[in-house]
Amino acid sequence: MRATRAIFLAVAMGVFATSSARADEAAAEADPPKDPQAARLTAAKDTLKWNYVPAGKTERYGHAEALVNAPADVVAKSVTDFARYKDIHRKFATSRVINKEGDSTDVYMRYPVKFGPVKIEFFEVMRFSGIRRAGTSYVLEGTAIRGDMKSGHTVIRVKPVDATHAILECEILLVPRVFIPQSAVDQELRNGAGDYVSGLRDRINAAAPPPDATVSSR
Repeated sequence: MRATRAIFLAVAMGVFATSSARADEAAAEADPPKDPQAARLTAAKDTLKWNYVPAGKTERYGHAEALVNAPADVVAKSVTDFARYKDIHRKFATSRVINKEGDSTDVYMRYPVKFGPVKIEFFEVMRFSGIRRAGTSYVLEGTAIRGDMKSGHTVIRVKPVDATHAILECEILLVPRVFIPQSAVDQELRNGAGDYVSGLRDRINAAAPPPDATVSSR
């Protein structure tokens, strides 16, 4: 009798342990660890923007990032829709493709820029290389080749978060030919990056299905 009870208890404990392990595995799959960047953007409920000097650079860039309710590949496709940049960025007066050769695309942009009390309308031709993969992210890079700026550079990144969310980042450098205080340049750069990220996010979100309440990373 005691032997039978002991066997029953051993079997019951084994079944319980197996069920608990499976339940823990299912819970882990349903609620994987949150991506810190996605969690920060979810808490902010808006685009985050600032200025900084990227690694390996000497100039101050404007940086902005936002959470988008769409898969990374959908967002990546949208960042190369150059003809619609005017609709995305509220300051662009003109944006059009003027040349395409291989993976490179030349985009003519005309836009008013306000540096403190001074408002100037600039034009620039940015040459964008083909979008590339960097790990799990998509990267699009552009360099100014002609226009009113001494130099210009932009990097757009799309980072997957989960099956229905991605993080969109934009970094912008514009160096005017005329002297303008760095504080005024910083403000315009971060606002310009912010306008682009917010505009593209809003456009994609408007066409996307309602997002899940939980945003997490695998």
